[in-house]
Amino acid sequence: MSRRRRPFGVIVGRAVSYVLLIVAVLVALFPVFWTLSTSVKNRVDTFANPPQFFDFVPTWKNYQNLFDDAQFVTVLRNTLIMTISSTILCLLVGGLSAYALARRPRFPGRRPLEVGLVLVRAMPGIVLLVPLFNLLSDLGLYDNRLALIALYAATNLPFAIWLLTSFFEHVPYELEESAQVEGANGWQLATRVLLPLLGPGLSATAIFIALLSWNEFLIPVILAGESSKTLPVFISGFISNRTLDWGPMAAASSLAIIPIAFLTVVAQRWLVSGLSSGAVKE
Repeated sequence: MSRRRRPFGVIVGRAVSYVLLIVAVLVALFPVFWTLSTSVKNRVDTFANPPQFFDFVPTWKNYQNLFDDAQFVTVLRNTLIMTISSTILCLLVGGLSAYALARRPRFPGRRPLEVGLVLVRAMPGIVLLVPLFNLLSDLGLYDNRLALIALYAATNLPFAIWLLTSFFEHVPYELEESAQVEGANGWQLATRVLLPLLGPGLSATAIFIALLSWNEFLIPVILAGESSKTLPVFISGFISNRTLDWGPMAAASSLAIIPIAFLTVVAQRWLVSGLSSGAVKE
């Protein structure tokens, strides 16, 4: 039997969809391409008119100058430490809170609590940072990495709780009951039952929290000094009222893209699985 031909309209529709998707991907990736290409241009090629997309001699001088700067190495270390620490803290506290919300769906004050979590996340950051600046200054915690880690985690905690609650609700409670009947204690229940099932969800949440922490600008620009400065604040320092160093700024921005992009690519399987499992409830 010969295969049935697809209608011409279906073929045209799919072709148009693919073309639109390709155009959308190219538009979305063009700023990344422009940043990467600018990072390996010299100053003359950067300001060339018309712009030179490929017709230039690459140079690694911008990257070399960055790593020769001791402040950049310190800033990069600060950003890594605060991102990793705040993500772990957020997962620990958010996981315990999400488990309580998922396993106790009805208790007095649940609705106001959920609304409060959303409002805290939706509230403009500058509203909280002004009193926080005065508070941390009075406590001697201004320009303190531990204080910034706590603030990073507190800022992203509502999002983590909201996301992890859906993952916990997707895990049947009967599995926990079966494990308890078999004699599993709390630690065994968490490590041998819940964590293997929640691995994709925790990975997806960790990636989102790490992304938010890595790109955080408002908190460190107000509450961080020279010793705890982060990468976004350092990158903004290339812009002044007299000049704009495109090459070094593009190089620093390119380096800021690499860790999160690498993490997303490595954990892509768990990310997709986590998001899909959290989106479906039985």
